[in-house]
Amino acid sequence: MNKAKILVADDIRQNVKLLRVILAASEYDVIEAFDGQEALEKAKTEKPDLILLDIMMPRLTGYEVCQKLREDGTTKNTPIIMITALHEMDDRIKGIEAGADDFISKPFNKAELLARVKSLLRMRQPVAKKDEIPVLDTILSGLSEGVVVADGQWKIKNINQIAQELLNIRTDTKETDLLAHLSHMNLSISVDTLLNTREKTTDFQILPSNNQHPLPTKARITKMLDAGGNMAGITLIVRSEEKK
Repeated sequence: MNKAKILVADDIRQNVKLLRVILAASEYDVIEAFDGQEALEKAKTEKPDLILLDIMMPRLTGYEVCQKLREDGTTKNTPIIMITALHEMDDRIKGIEAGADDFISKPFNKAELLARVKSLLRMRQPVAKKDEIPVLDTILSGLSEGVVVADGQWKIKNINQIAQELLNIRTDTKETDLLAHLSHMNLSISVDTLLNTREKTTDFQILPSNNQHPLPTKARITKMLDAGGNMAGITLIVRSEEKK
């Protein structure tokens, strides 16, 4: 599982060091910024999962950074916790108006800090994810072709019954490595080609091998890319050549 990335922005280096120790001990990746402008730039380039933002900083205040992040389409939904030594209600209202999601006061209470971070990261996860999986399984089960859905690391997330039969996958398939499974089959192209091709769609055949696959099977892999051009997911469609 990937570690959550947290941007810590504070002009007092001792505070940043303390936060890094606390967060790293809880297995978060930490990015540091020491003024408002640097925090703004790193929020856009590093794309953190959450930002801990001091209010009183040079160049840009935490309020200004927060407001600018909320105006930018790429950062508008990033959770922001403002860190402050100020306890007046007016200051918190200013933070809320700028777009802050939560506040933590100095000196830091470790348990409270980690609880707030964990809560905001959990809220950021897609809420419909648990309901989408059975819906997708139902859709796949009604198709006439074999369909496999895998993530960017080739781990199978969904597979219908036809694909299980054609690929000879009989056990619990979730998290099975699709690429490793294909490497044990008689393919018309090499597994290295499947792995390294820059083509979005690749057609190939699964050729007869012993008695497991008496008929050739047509296959098509489609790679899904994210905005940065990295592979975010894979779909594999398989169909026995006896089926028209």
